[in-house]
Amino acid sequence: MKNRPVPELQTDPEFDELIQPREEKYLEELEENIFDHGCLEPVCVWNGIILEGRLRYKICTKWDIHFNIRRTMFESRDKAISFICHEQLKRTDLTGEYKKYLIGRLFRADMNTASDEFMKKHPGTELNADGQVSQKYVRKTDIATIIGNEFNFGFSTVTKYDIYARAVDDLKRKSPEIAEKILNGKLRVSHENIIELSRLPIEDINGLKRLLDSGSIDRIGYSQLRHELRWQRLPTGKPDSRRIKREKESAEAGIKQMPATDPDAELESLKFTIP
Repeated sequence: MKNRPVPELQTDPEFDELIQPREEKYLEELEENIFDHGCLEPVCVWNGIILEGRLRYKICTKWDIHFNIRRTMFESRDKAISFICHEQLKRTDLTGEYKKYLIGRLFRADMNTASDEFMKKHPGTELNADGQVSQKYVRKTDIATIIGNEFNFGFSTVTKYDIYARAVDDLKRKSPEIAEKILNGKLRVSHENIIELSRLPIEDINGLKRLLDSGSIDRIGYSQLRHELRWQRLPTGKPDSRRIKREKESAEAGIKQMPATDPDAELESLKFTIP
């Protein structure tokens, strides 16, 4: 048994993104503890991929320390993601952003699982225009309520975090660095602004990244997005209808108050609208 080779396990990029990085002090203490006392907790594995315990695995392979493996038998990738989210949500050191992200990803995974299980039982069911199982068969509110009860959230908060997680994932594809800063709490962005941020074209994302790298900002608000990047309009995507309505009402009010004949009216208008 002492000569038993250390098994080679794999990691998965998507699974790894669900795990908030640990502080350096924690890593040092974990390595010292495993080196002195051995690896007491098993590494959880699914199809040869580490779901939980990648730090323990890394330390054990570094020092050639024996560890046990707990093999899981999940039927799908979504169930594996659900497991990881549940395990990570037990942590007490999660940032608020990572917790929202994990709740959103958990909801998405559980929705996919519920839809898959329904289709296995009813293979002839016609999907809706989006290629999804109809809400009358698999209801978002039901899944969100189950998750909300488990983590003490209302179902509407859970669905809101689903939107948040999707926006973060969209941003990850354009700038993993900015998404990581947001999730780790190093860059403050509101729920509404991260949705707007995720819709930005890659050119503007790169411009924002340069600003962040310069250290000139540590928080992203709408005014910064507009003035720093010189936006003239929102990027392609669902518009912020409330903001547009307010701007329209403000513009109409300005027109009503304008004198009937004013040779400087057009010039004055431009002066107040140019950023």
